[in-house]
Amino acid sequence: MFTPYRDVQAWYVPSWRIEPKYSTKVLIGNWLEERKKFIKDHGGSGKSVYREDFVSFPIETPDRTVGLPRKYVLTHHEEASHQNLVSQYDDQYNRHGYNPCLPPLRKWNGHKMAWVPEKTDYPLVEPPTNYGLFEHLVKKWTQKEPGVMNSVYTLSYNEPPASPIIPHPGQEEIWPSSL
Repeated sequence: MFTPYRDVQAWYVPSWRIEPKYSTKVLIGNWLEERKKFIKDHGGSGKSVYREDFVSFPIETPDRTVGLPRKYVLTHHEEASHQNLVSQYDDQYNRHGYNPCLPPLRKWNGHKMAWVPEKTDYPLVEPPTNYGLFEHLVKKWTQKEPGVMNSVYTLSYNEPPASPIIPHPGQEEIWPSSL
């Protein structure tokens, strides 16, 4: 190679051939091949301490007998559950806190550290307040409606005449005698 420079090797030193380096995120050249080269297989999902400590028992069924029986959950002071249908919201806002079982004023009990008697200990034993909603819905559900829906089209639709031949005004109906 003929060159005016004395040192020919200087052309082959990397400092003379500086090329811009691009990230693999930049879409230049063979970016797809470079991107595929660095994809790593993780071998499924990650491992955790829970997976190490957990022992699976696939044939076991949950024990449904643990806990209080139903009669203790749904009864209060040996009363039937169908009588406790008045909620606290209904009692305070619709009935204004009326309960004939309670005295008009509560007293502070220092031994129990509470106001005695509590309203929740003596629930109202009355039917719930529904203001006729159930009766209105039953009436709506049982009401028989006509088979045809009432719409603008059905209300403005005129039924065709019963006879197949439409008589002209001033003429008699002419029926074919025999066909």
